[in-house]
Amino acid sequence: MRISAGQFKGKKLFAGSDLSIRPITNRLKEIIFSVLNDFIHDKTVLDLFSGSGSLGIEALSRGAGQVTFVEKEDSSIRVLQKNLNTLKFDPDCITINTSDVMDFLNESKNKYSLILSDPPFKYSSLQQMVNQIFIGNILELSGLLVVHHEIDKPLLIEDVPYSMLKQKKIGRSLLSFIVKETTNV
Repeated sequence: MRISAGQFKGKKLFAGSDLSIRPITNRLKEIIFSVLNDFIHDKTVLDLFSGSGSLGIEALSRGAGQVTFVEKEDSSIRVLQKNLNTLKFDPDCITINTSDVMDFLNESKNKYSLILSDPPFKYSSLQQMVNQIFIGNILELSGLLVVHHEIDKPLLIEDVPYSMLKQKKIGRSLLSFIVKETTNV
């Protein structure tokens, strides 16, 4: 895994040795960030299911103002910290939260401009996670949620204040780009 653009372009990232972790591929990362383009600059970013931190680190490299990483697995947290320490990011730009994603979302009082989520494909609370992001008012108005998920686990967005901006099919997965339309839920 490498950082594809920005301040740390070309730098290699460490990956965990835990085979149960499905790291995001460089191809998927390139697709995500080509859609996001200049949206990232100075934004507050939330990286859910961070793993090695690949998505959040890419956002930092491309000019994000602050990234909060949420990861509960000890082995992944060690790899994430190793990647962040190696690249020597400003510690004021980084927060690592070691709780479960749903616990974090249920307790969060912060708002984010961009939320990146690459949950394990076996994650059973995908729809609840997306709903909580909007019910909890965690995404700023005109903010963007990017979710990598299986095709056979579609996201329901009827009768809610967000819309599907774009979806991109890659193999057996989808990248869903969801935008928040109103402040009321």
